[in-house]
Order: sequence, then C-alpha cells, then structure tokens
Amino acid sequence: MPYQLDLTEAVAEKLKQHFNTVDISEKTGNYLAKARNESFTRLTADKKEDMFGVIWQEVETGDFGTVVNQLLPEADFAGYSFPEPDQELIREKCRHLKREGKEKFTMYTIGFSLFERAWTMRGMEELLMDFIRYPDFTRELFQRITEYNLKVIDIIADYDIDCIFFGDDWGQQRGLIMGPKFWRKFIKPPLARMYQAARDKGFYLAQHSCGDVAAVFPDLIEIGLDIYNTFQPEIYDVEFMKEEYGDKLTFYGGISTQQLLPQATPQEVKEETRRLINIMARDGGYIVAPTHDIPEDVPMENVLAFLEIVQNQC
Repeated sequence: MPYQLDLTEAVAEKLKQHFNTVDISEKTGNYLAKARNESFTRLTADKKEDMFGVIWQEVETGDFGTVVNQLLPEADFAGYSFPEPDQELIREKCRHLKREGKEKFTMYTIGFSLFERAWTMRGMEELLMDFIRYPDFTRELFQRITEYNLKVIDIIADYDIDCIFFGDDWGQQRGLIMGPKFWRKFIKPPLARMYQAARDKGFYLAQHSCGDVAAVFPDLIEIGLDIYNTFQPEIYDVEFMKEEYGDKLTFYGGISTQQLLPQATPQEVKEETRRLINIMARDGGYIVAPTHDIPEDVPMENVLAFLEIVQNQC
C-alpha cells in the first residue's frame, strides 16, 4: 500500500541527524515524488516575494508566512499586470521531478491554485465581501488566475508526469469558508475548467484542501477528481467517507498532524495508523500519510513510529 511522509525543513534536518545521512529519501521510502510551482525572491531575512508580487512575512518555521501587501486594494485591476509563467523554471522543475521520481508516482503541485491566490492578492475579508458586492470582478479575478494555471499545465504536459496536484484551502474546522453556495457559484466553474484541461492532457487529478469540504465532495467527483488530500480525521467520519466515496476517490492523508502526531505516544501512533489502514485500505483507494507536512512540535519518536508501521505494512 502506498504511503507518504512529507516534512517541514526543520523536521527533515532532524531526520537527517537521526539517520546520519544528508539524503533521507531511502529512509522514508516515499511512494510519491513532488515538485511545487511556487517560486520566491528573497527580499530580507524574513520576507520573500512570490511570482505574483505577493510579499510574505515569515513568522513561523515551516509555514508560508503572512501576506503584508495588497496587490488589488480595490475591486479592479488598475495598475496590476498578471505574470506569465516562468517557462524555464517550470521545465527545470519537471526535469528534476522526473529524475528524482523514477519508480514513483509523480505529482506537479500548482499551489494557491484559485481561492488562495485570489485572497493573497485581494485580502481575505475583501474577497469574501466581493462574492456579494462585486461578483463580476470576482469571476474575472478567478478567470485570470485560471488562465495562468492553464499555461502552466500546458508546459507540464511536455513531460511524462502522472498527476497535477491542485492546492487550495477552502475549509474551516467545520464547513467551507465561503459556504457551498458561493463555492459552486465562483470556484467550481473555473476549477472544472482546470480539471478538464489537465485530464485532456492525460493527468490524474489531485486536490489538497485543509478543513471540512464534505459539502462539495459530490461536486469534486462530478468534475473528475481522483485523489483528495488532506483528509483530517478530526473533521471526517473516516468509516462513513470510505463507505460513501471509497469507490470514487483515493484518500490521501488521515494521520493527524493536528492532534495525534504531536500529542500521542509512539504506541498510540502505531495503533491509530494501523486502524486507519484497516478502514481506508479496503479494496484500495488510500495513500496513508500525515495530514500535512510534519511540523516541529511532532516528536521524532512519533515520526519513526509512523514509518515503522507503513514500511512493514503491519
């Protein structure tokens, strides 16, 4: 059964020290190989600028940080020009992914793929109000972001990569941030367009969204989703989700970085990992993994406990 262990940089360094090696890929034995579309320019020791011009203040290790500028202060595009994808950088990432991902399932991640990209440019509060106040602007903003992503997909299609992994957080601990009505009105149409473009080029489709997005699972299946991540057990009834959607979706995640891994004993981690495997792996359709990159508050003993179970499949 496939498994994946993604790490923040700080935890990766700890694992390197534990195994006394600079390359932990053989030690983790991950089944997935990934590349991310984001690129950044370092401005200061704690600030960086992404390819859209958003400036991030890094406040916690292992996180993107906090947006400190507002590219679209008004509900219009005055004074702002959307970037073109950096073809050579994307191609180099694809080449590297193919080199490093031999015998693995290769995933090219288009992070901040729609809603997240929009709110980082416009501001979270402003964008949510735009859904009601300025619907035409909101649609145009999502359309322009989509056009950028479609160009990225066209470049990736030149390479033998298995999957496009869209990253876009829509969920809160309970329910969608914008609610299912506005998700279907503004997000679903451009998302379906991106899914179709990727599928037409032979890619599998994966979607990352933290939080509770259960209300739109039928929509995601309708427009062609193959793999859902991050599948948080604090939010979802895992047995129900397996029963309801297990023949339509592959679930990727399930081992909690919110509660289990930082708080449990190694034995509890082993028991819960076995439990999730026994439920979710029936008839396939499961990639066992932590629900997010392992943060620094997770004890190394718990990381090793997870690896012991998934590597021995017991």
